Amino acid sequence: MRRASVLLLCGVASISLAFGQQPFLRGRTTTLPVKSAPAKASSSLIGAGVTPLPMWNYSIVGAQNGVQYSGAIIGRSPFSRGKTTTSIPTQIVPLVITIQDGARSGNHTYDPTTVDSCVTPGTHTDVEVITGSPIFQNQPWTMNGINVGTTQYIDAFQRAEFWSLVGGSAYHLMLDQSTLPAQSLTFNTANGNSNGSSGIGQNYTFNGLCGPIGVVQINDIDNAIQNLITGPLATMVNAGTFPIFLTKSVVFTESGTNIFGNCCILGYHSGFMAGSNLQIYSPFSLDTTGGFGGDVSTLSHEMGEAINDPTVSNPTMFWGNIGQVVGTCQNNFEVGDPLSPGFGTPTNEFTVNGANGLTYHLQELAFFSWFYGGNLGAGGKYSDNGTFGGFAKPCPPGGTN
Repeated sequence: MRRASVLLLCGVASISLAFGQQPFLRGRTTTLPVKSAPAKASSSLIGAGVTPLPMWNYSIVGAQNGVQYSGAIIGRSPFSRGKTTTSIPTQIVPLVITIQDGARSGNHTYDPTTVDSCVTPGTHTDVEVITGSPIFQNQPWTMNGINVGTTQYIDAFQRAEFWSLVGGSAYHLMLDQSTLPAQSLTFNTANGNSNGSSGIGQNYTFNGLCGPIGVVQINDIDNAIQNLITGPLATMVNAGTFPIFLTKSVVFTESGTNIFGNCCILGYHSGFMAGSNLQIYSPFSLDTTGGFGGDVSTLSHEMGEAINDPTVSNPTMFWGNIGQVVGTCQNNFEVGDPLSPGFGTPTNEFTVNGANGLTYHLQELAFFSWFYGGNLGAGGKYSDNGTFGGFAKPCPPGGTN
């Protein structure tokens, strides 16, 4: 079963960056399978007083093929009585990444906690760019002609996704954001464990870009993040929190560090089992160089998928040949993949002016009903900004009704 999800970010960088060129590097997102907890996992992850993230289970017969599917979604079931607000403790962990690239391009530190001169006006840190975005700040949302409320983007999507069940109610899924202390990681061009190195990395500079881009192998960054969760962050992060790891213009590759080969992964979501509880997490990059463009498009994609497919294994019928899934089929509940921009399928992003003076772009996401059939979504549509007017077609041939 294909697990990788691809996101190509096109158009000019959308936080009014200090340059105007079109992005020329291809970015995508992926998922990594849920794993067993690292051997040194602290008991604080699952110890007394830890309340796991709330999840609800569903079992539904697919309208397209009559097959029964079961999965789990973070939050409270919209099918249940008592439409209330559920809060998800969401922790932003800034990663200060140093890549020691020696004579090739020198050493560089990518620090999202310092003021980013590539963001106009040049008064914001990358952490502030994220915390001030509609992922965490309330905005009025109209989806498919329906006023779904003034709230955060992921909550607006969840409400619109199940609008026939929750419309007019107090059902909300809110991300209760906090920022944890920055964590430092070092990578180099060797397979280094020396000098505190956590794996292989490389720096790239291109004429016309606002700063260098760092590339790190995804398995190295994933191992480093798990070590942070079970080590320095163990007293703050547990199975009842959702840590997301912010990098400044550092992206990931499946193998090697060639920015034009097996590259570039801008974010992913994954998890590991802490006892019987699931610890989810998601690293993501904010690129302000102009190489990839975009702002919180990657983050909106990953947050929507982590909420709706936290185990990375919620099954669906095979769908495909739409969005990023070109020439193939996949069968998981990844709500961003069918509408990833840049692959020929029409898609409608949301453009929102933040209170901090920045303009944000958020990816359109597909509804539960698009994958499983029926019609639960706002405005009788199957995605949150009107692109899908019918549910998925089985793949092959794939596509949408």
